[in-house]
Amino acid sequence: MENPFRSADEQLLDSGLFADVVVKCGERTWKLHKNILCTRSKWFDAALNGNFAEANSREISLSDEHGEDAVDWVIRYVYTGVCDIPTLRPGTKTNFVTCYEVYTVADYFGLPALVRIALDALAAEFDARLPRLQLQGERPDYLDELFDAIELVYQHVPVPDTNRPHSPLRAAFLGFSFAARFVLVNIPAFRSFVRSSPAAAAFFLDMSLAGLDAGDYVAQLPEAHCTICRNKPALPRADKAYFTHVAPQKSHLLTACSNCAVKKGLPPPMQDWSGKNPETEGAAAVAAAADDGVPSTGGG
Repeated sequence: MENPFRSADEQLLDSGLFADVVVKCGERTWKLHKNILCTRSKWFDAALNGNFAEANSREISLSDEHGEDAVDWVIRYVYTGVCDIPTLRPGTKTNFVTCYEVYTVADYFGLPALVRIALDALAAEFDARLPRLQLQGERPDYLDELFDAIELVYQHVPVPDTNRPHSPLRAAFLGFSFAARFVLVNIPAFRSFVRSSPAAAAFFLDMSLAGLDAGDYVAQLPEAHCTICRNKPALPRADKAYFTHVAPQKSHLLTACSNCAVKKGLPPPMQDWSGKNPETEGAAAVAAAADDGVPSTGGG
């Protein structure tokens, strides 16, 4: 049910009627209302009720760190409770960068519900794009926007000071890229991107380490002899006493849909769920069924 007061609050915002606070950012000025701002944003509450000059002057000058558009999105959300992310930048191919902008400005102004809107919009877009990328091997035309968003996230969104290795926004981009890793790493533009900057390299390192945790790289000792000539490297006729070329066979991938992952109690996608974890009976059942060539019950 729509909030009956939302349109009235939006009219106050658009008209400036009864305004008692002025907010400035760049070339823009908003005439706003202290009671609305302070009851809906921790940041504005602290600024207008704390020991700051703004509390007396009731005039807030914001740096252009987030940009005028992003500040307007926040103010309009504070008054209406609505942020329709796909409509914010209609000229783009994706909402990746827009979700980053909304997330960071919402986090700055202490609006956890708006942070969640940004994360949910990002997750919905990833869910819509992954089938074509992962299952059909699509070569996407939006890689430039994906790369821009990853660069921004890794440059400007800090790692949380908790036991979690990534912020929710980093984890979202990492999860999307990891799910499509077998396609992305074979795209020349992606390879160029991960070499282009320290932020891009840090992202690729995180994605690679996630692959390590997920069991992508299974280290095994090679056979004692060369697969081709059957000689041992230590024999006198060999040039070197070790193998110069060691490679696994082409991967046979195990897969699980989201429904089966829940039913089988599989750990997160970026952890090893392929049966190597003795604490995960469901994962072992999936791996055993795959080895036998028989679909597991309810398997994906």
